[in-house]
Amino acid sequence: MSRIVFTRSLVIVFAAYLYCFSGTAQQISPDNLSQDSVLTPFRKGRWLSGLSGTFNSSTLNIESSDNLVSANSYGLEIFTGTFFKDRWFLGANVFVNSNTGNGLIKKESESLLVGPSFSYYFLKEPYGSLYMSVLPGYFRIRESATVEPGGGLIQEKAEGPGFATRIRLGFAYVISDRIVLDVGLGTNLAWIDVDFVSTIEQTSRTESIFSNTTFFSFGFNVLLDEFFF
Repeated sequence: MSRIVFTRSLVIVFAAYLYCFSGTAQQISPDNLSQDSVLTPFRKGRWLSGLSGTFNSSTLNIESSDNLVSANSYGLEIFTGTFFKDRWFLGANVFVNSNTGNGLIKKESESLLVGPSFSYYFLKEPYGSLYMSVLPGYFRIRESATVEPGGGLIQEKAEGPGFATRIRLGFAYVISDRIVLDVGLGTNLAWIDVDFVSTIEQTSRTESIFSNTTFFSFGFNVLLDEFFF
């Protein structure tokens, strides 16, 4: 329930910003537009490329069974793109994520998200800007889980494709008009058709799954006036 509330809050915030900035945009003259291009580092024609990462670690101690359950998650995003208009960005992104868990259930999973990204930078200041980013695209997950209930070994594997949308609200801090330090908070929404195979059932089944997760990200990006192939 909290993840649904968080997602709705992001949508409300994004809508409010669009309303406010659409109103002010109608009052901007051509002279102000040229001045904005000089002030903002996120100006039309520039390229933005870089890396961002996510990390999460948790530990759960179950007193009744003296079992310690741990989980770690790592994510890496690679992207590049251009500003087709002042403070409007279009890019291509590849995001990979890995999860491992140990304890009662040993679990490993990997996921891939590939697609275009659309970002809007709200502020015109040279030091940086608050931004909203949306990344829709192809999503695929692969997962394996192992359980040892006492004498036997149970294994289950899952794999399948789907569609996902990654929404992020963050701040990009610019150093010397070139280097960008990026932090953000967001949510991943995914719709997946997953094939499950279990050693107990010796059969496979397909299920449609909806996933909603939150994340914190940090990144190091570079602004270029020209993109060199």
